[in-house]
Amino acid sequence: MELKQLEFFVSVAELGNMTKAAQQHYVSQPNITVAIKKLEDELGIELFKREYKKMTLTEKGHIFYNSIKQTLAQLQNAIDEIKDEKHKLSGTVTIGIPPMISAYLFTPLLNHFRQEYPQWELNVLVEGSVGVSERVLAEEADLGIVIIDSISPKLETIPLFKSEHKLCIPSQHPFHAYKQIPFEYLKEESLILMKIDSVHRKKVLAHCEACGFLPKIVLSSNQIETNIDSVAKGVGLSFLLDIAKLNRTDVELISMEPPLTVTIGLVWRKNKYLSYATKDLIHFIKEFSFPHE
Repeated sequence: MELKQLEFFVSVAELGNMTKAAQQHYVSQPNITVAIKKLEDELGIELFKREYKKMTLTEKGHIFYNSIKQTLAQLQNAIDEIKDEKHKLSGTVTIGIPPMISAYLFTPLLNHFRQEYPQWELNVLVEGSVGVSERVLAEEADLGIVIIDSISPKLETIPLFKSEHKLCIPSQHPFHAYKQIPFEYLKEESLILMKIDSVHRKKVLAHCEACGFLPKIVLSSNQIETNIDSVAKGVGLSFLLDIAKLNRTDVELISMEPPLTVTIGLVWRKNKYLSYATKDLIHFIKEFSFPHE
């Protein structure tokens, strides 16, 4: 039994497809097929039910998967820890951060980080909270700063601060006279929302549907300044976190009824080895004074 066979087995079990597993490991599909067949012959059991373009684990396959997955994770952590010994003074950390949070928090955070740890490389992925969480789960990112109100139990979380998504309107809009805007008032309005990997988009859609209507979305964009400019020009209304420093008089922020309050937090995958650079970055973010505080 070879380590590579076990890695191929885990990939097929999680992806349900040999072609996708082959692509993940940069090998040909026959390599995966042969490895799985040898593994089944050695164990004397059938690990998968083979269906058209789909492979699902048998009962014994599930038992084997649960044992092997944990063992492989522990082995990878041990390898990463040994390799990391030579990176105590340098390293690379990949962090994911949503554009709405990045626009107002990440520049000062990055500046402070570079002053404290100039020998390390910070690799930044800008995606919505949903996308960032998926990246961390897939181990394509070490850390994420995301909305953690509904987060996978496979992620460790540290709450950082609470914030509110407020409606961004032109200063002369009729909503200007309100302190809070009921969601049903958005029925006749054009909306500018973040893209589909955004938690705030999902929350807005859920509230609108609960009021019995589908919102009229005229623009989906993760470009914060573009969205604000579009609001100012009357293209539609948008949403921004209340940490936003607008520094302009042609738009303003108003709370919704009910308020769209969220918790922003730091996340990383459970039971994963954290490099020296990653652990120091976690400590740095925990101690960082965010602008809203």
